[in-house]
Amino acid sequence: MDAESRAGTDDAQPRPARLRAGGRSERVRRAVAEAGLALLQEGRIDFSVAEVAERAGVHRTTVYRWWPTPAELVREAMTVHTARLVVPDTGSWDEDVLALCVQLAEFFADPVEIAINAVMASGSHPELNTIQVQHWDPISLEFATLIERAKRRGEVTADADPEIVLNLLTAPLLMHTVMLHSQPAPDLVRGIAAAVSRAFSTTPSSATTQPS
Repeated sequence: MDAESRAGTDDAQPRPARLRAGGRSERVRRAVAEAGLALLQEGRIDFSVAEVAERAGVHRTTVYRWWPTPAELVREAMTVHTARLVVPDTGSWDEDVLALCVQLAEFFADPVEIAINAVMASGSHPELNTIQVQHWDPISLEFATLIERAKRRGEVTADADPEIVLNLLTAPLLMHTVMLHSQPAPDLVRGIAAAVSRAFSTTPSSATTQPS
């Protein structure tokens, strides 16, 4: 099922809530999540609850009570890791696509994200792939609203598929970080955004101009 059709179903789940500032619970969650992210950045997927508790400086009993399995710890870490991702809403299709592409380029170049994607590409830890897909599904649904808004404004063709749009944006960015081990240059990021904008715009000539 694609992103557009999932958005209208009852079983579409929102992404986990972002951490709130202040309070002991939030401080514990942050410490545990950051410990998990540090291990993920090292390429450590099979870490134990005890290891995370030690790194976070949190009592092991507390960690076991809130996150009884390593999978739950990975999900918590992923929640903090992806909390920076927001859906652009500039009021313009071209500018929204550019803002999203710039945001994703920066995110995919994050050392934690590079490490996670490298492990996923290796196929050595299929459980991480499952968690990643489950975690990104509601985020993709949020990003799909960008396309739906543009459709309502008449800026995008009615048959534009959000899943295809997002795949066209993310694939070249991930190719650079995962396969080429480099961060895409700003001109390339703007060029990708311009190409995607033109591909689905009802007025292609008004799409963001690709840099020379």
